[in-house]
Amino acid sequence: MADFWDFIERLEFSEGAELTETMLRHIFHSIPAASRIEKATEDADRDGTDYWVHRLHGLPSISIDMKNREFCPIERYGSDDVCIETTSIYRGPNDRQWLDNFRIVPGWTINDKKRTDLVVYTWPHKKDLFAEEYVRFWILYFPHLCAATQRKWREWAKQYGEKPALNRDYLTLSIYVPRKVVASEIRVFTAGNIPIL
Repeated sequence: MADFWDFIERLEFSEGAELTETMLRHIFHSIPAASRIEKATEDADRDGTDYWVHRLHGLPSISIDMKNREFCPIERYGSDDVCIETTSIYRGPNDRQWLDNFRIVPGWTINDKKRTDLVVYTWPHKKDLFAEEYVRFWILYFPHLCAATQRKWREWAKQYGEKPALNRDYLTLSIYVPRKVVASEIRVFTAGNIPIL
């Protein structure tokens, strides 16, 4: 396996550098035959890739999309939730009556054109009053997250509400869904019983 630090020494970190470095090291060492990590180009980033994990033996590279949250919702709200983006660009009235005809671009979580293998959710967290901050994370196979979200997002929107984030001239709409609810919906695709035809 290649030396992870070859990559880290060349990477110019921005916000969340320490958290990103910690997670990239974990991801690198958890993928068999990983040889190096490369920061994605701007075009690849728009398609859903922040980093590529390249592998040996001619295996295809793995696309990683990092979703770093600025705070831990457990500490702030007592809720272990994840951000499900329903609409990337919404250009309509900001009256909480989100209308489909103003949803211009689908959110990353339901966009099946997104070129992503793994989504990595991270949150800064403290174990206790005396502990150093550490990274809490959840790594998901994106196609299963996307499929689960496509099936359930309207139901989740009614139950938890879509929250707007203001951008330059549009809104982005997201739902903050409990992690156990998302995990339960993903299990529909990863475990269970199906009838034999």
